[in-house]
Amino acid sequence: MAHSDEMAAARLAARDAAISDTRAALGAWLRRPSQLLPWVALSAVVAAILLLGTYIVSVTASPSGDGGTLIAADPSARWSDFGFILGRNLTVLLLHLMVCFATYLVRRSLPIQATAMTGVQGWIHRHASVPALLLVIALTIYSILQQALVLGHSLSDIAAQGDMTQAAILVRLLPHAVPELIAVFLPLAAAVWLESRDRNRDLLAAVAACTLIAVPVVIASAFVEVVIASDFF
Repeated sequence: MAHSDEMAAARLAARDAAISDTRAALGAWLRRPSQLLPWVALSAVVAAILLLGTYIVSVTASPSGDGGTLIAADPSARWSDFGFILGRNLTVLLLHLMVCFATYLVRRSLPIQATAMTGVQGWIHRHASVPALLLVIALTIYSILQQALVLGHSLSDIAAQGDMTQAAILVRLLPHAVPELIAVFLPLAAAVWLESRDRNRDLLAAVAACTLIAVPVVIASAFVEVVIASDFF
């Protein structure tokens, strides 16, 4: 019974810490939003790496012959295309938000609860911090490589159908692709930035902040891709 009471108290302490940490971080960021600029800059670097990787894959890959479609170049694109693009990008954003949230649990919440745990369970809770950070970095790298391969092969297929080169197509996609990529990678950038400065207590607030910032950008980017981008082609 005593152990059960200690566990309940530890979970309550973790919950109270989450509320307190989140309020403090969001309050500080509202007073000085410029504190979030390093996340945006780091996410922009990730986006640039992805775009470069996409171009490299597109010029080295052989067209599949199955053809490809470019919604941004289709003036007859419909709202169903908007919904498809928006759903795809929001799914990627959600996955990245979940990584940031999970990092908070492992790096901040679970160590607080570990004070009431013993044995193997306690050991795991106390030593999961470093693997969690490595996992965030690994997922970031995997996400970049996976998307570069998919987008690069698609770009190669599209370029094979017309007169424009891969570079020309990519340049025309930049107005909506850049803000879109910065937005979807923002949670991962925030997690890496905060972890590198030992500020894991701010990760839960980062989930909320990234959601508020990224979702409108993702929606606007999808709209530009479907409604406006065809004017550039």
